Amino acid sequence: MIYVGIDLHRKRSEIAALDEQGTELLSRRVANDPDALKAILAELGTELQVALEATYGWEWLADLLEQEGHELHLSHPLRTKAIAAARVKTDAVDARTLAHLLRADLLPEAYVAPRELRDLRDLLRHRVVLTRMRSALKNRVHALLARQGLQNEHADLFGASGRRFLTQLDLREPTRRRLDSLLSLIDDFHREIELAKREIDTLARRDHASKSSLSYAASAPTRRCC
Repeated sequence: MIYVGIDLHRKRSEIAALDEQGTELLSRRVANDPDALKAILAELGTELQVALEATYGWEWLADLLEQEGHELHLSHPLRTKAIAAARVKTDAVDARTLAHLLRADLLPEAYVAPRELRDLRDLLRHRVVLTRMRSALKNRVHALLARQGLQNEHADLFGASGRRFLTQLDLREPTRRRLDSLLSLIDDFHREIELAKREIDTLARRDHASKSSLSYAASAPTRRCC
């Protein structure tokens, strides 16, 4: 068995490989190119266990490793104290430490969610972000009205009656343009939010996800690192 540690960065990564006795077989920096990474791993053989830290953008590499049939171990970044406390802090040292921890069965591992659940999480996060952005736009509309000294007595300013009220306001041309622009953006975000919701429902049905699975997917990012 060969134990591989990968210290992942945005453009380049460091790879270290150890044999069962802990002898270093490889220490190399490589561009984050799938073909280049597959070529290096192919040099090491087929019986590989790979430790990858759950850092920014780890998902694509996890997918690649799983597609190539390698056993993936995702290191929990907050609990990998051997790396955080290392006196000599280099990418090569980090990669080698990951490989050593994996070989010694001391790697603090994070949960690797299945691809379907990761897709569902991404959609949920996407919808949350869109909803927050729409809320920010609505707040700007309220602020615009406040600056004009206009009172809003509608329970839902962006419902049917509220929109009629906004459309009929007698505003100076620059203010009217800003309001119309904000309302148009709110409509765009509303459509995207509804599309995301339908896609989430479709994915959940396709993968037979239960309500508890959806709840877990939505809350898991706050409980786990990945």
